[in-house]
Amino acid sequence: MMFPVFLGEQVPPETLASTLAELERCLQLLEDKFLKDQDFLAGPHISVADLVAITELMHPVSAGCQVFKSRPKLAAWRQRVETAVGKDLFQEAHAVVMKAKDLPPADSAIKEKLKPLVQVLLQ
Repeated sequence: MMFPVFLGEQVPPETLASTLAELERCLQLLEDKFLKDQDFLAGPHISVADLVAITELMHPVSAGCQVFKSRPKLAAWRQRVETAVGKDLFQEAHAVVMKAKDLPPADSAIKEKLKPLVQVLLQ
């Protein structure tokens, strides 16, 4: 959803609603099928699976979605991942994506080059 915003395009409400519904479904699946009652996704220790998953979840967080707010199990997992990685490294790793929403829209030349792609994404 950040790509159209970066280009200064509006995301259609139905696309946004559909995307948020899919995010909720995926979060539930992550909790139920992968995290279960474990400390980490693949067992008692942090793994590449946790690092990939947390990186993906930080994208909607950077757009303002409060992914962890109503999900205490995921929030506790996120905290364990941050602790395992180290708070400073965790923050550094996600610094760029967390600033994405603050970027100004792309200039008109870039918009024109990417417009066909955005149209496909918004359908």
